[in-house]
Amino acid sequence: MGGVRGHFRDDLARHPAPPLGDLVEQAVVQGRRLRRRRRLAQVGASGSAVVMLLVIGLAVGPLGDGADESAQRGGWNGGSPGDPVGTATPSPGGFEKGVDDVEPEGQLVGPTPSPTVIDTVRIGVAPGGEQLTTTPQGALELLTRLLPRGKTSGYVILPSTGAGPGMPYVQLYLDRGNGPGMVRLSIHQDNLGGDLAPGTVELTEIPDNCVQNKVVTVHHRGGLQVDVMIATCRSWDGKGNWAAPSVLSVKEATEIAANPSWGTTMPAEFVQSGAKNFASVARSNG
Repeated sequence: MGGVRGHFRDDLARHPAPPLGDLVEQAVVQGRRLRRRRRLAQVGASGSAVVMLLVIGLAVGPLGDGADESAQRGGWNGGSPGDPVGTATPSPGGFEKGVDDVEPEGQLVGPTPSPTVIDTVRIGVAPGGEQLTTTPQGALELLTRLLPRGKTSGYVILPSTGAGPGMPYVQLYLDRGNGPGMVRLSIHQDNLGGDLAPGTVELTEIPDNCVQNKVVTVHHRGGLQVDVMIATCRSWDGKGNWAAPSVLSVKEATEIAANPSWGTTMPAEFVQSGAKNFASVARSNG
């Protein structure tokens, strides 16, 4: 038995076991290599994505350039106070652009006028009784009753900017002692959603537009909007728009536009009286 054990020890001595420390170190090195390869693969993928984005960016140009160019090319253009203008066609919302106001290719124009919320007023309850669809003549009747004391003239029915019946657009002159000045009123609804709360008052100032120098907008229920336009000139007479006094303050225009009788329907009294008092009022294309 002792001889067998001796031969076994001799064999082990001739074939020593590999050092354990080397095996552990090899395993650690192999693990580092594997982790490094994974990191390089991830970095490579990310780098490829960045390169692709750069290539795409170079192809289409700097981000945001398209939006800026569109904003610069768009916008509103109008005549100066006292200058002759062409026949104007009202656009939705009541702002005008004359036929001669053609934007040259590539010319930069001023930005579209933006309304500013200036106040909130209480819209009272609409009068009871019989209601009829609002007519231009009815609108003129109500407007003349709401205006400050003075002499009115120059009544005109303009093409409606409203989206449906009962949304007239009218014009008149008011003389409060310093000569006649022009006032326009429009009822409309843009149907774009996101309507402001009833009673919200907005002011749009357009220094280069004497016809709609200041526009006071009061928001009514149901998304309806009433615009009162304060002019600094009289309407085009075939020769030009000539300077005229501004006959309403913003506060007075707000009170007029906030009257609860305005709507796509109005008390029958105004419609019936307007049909008599303004039966021969001229219609205009601008």
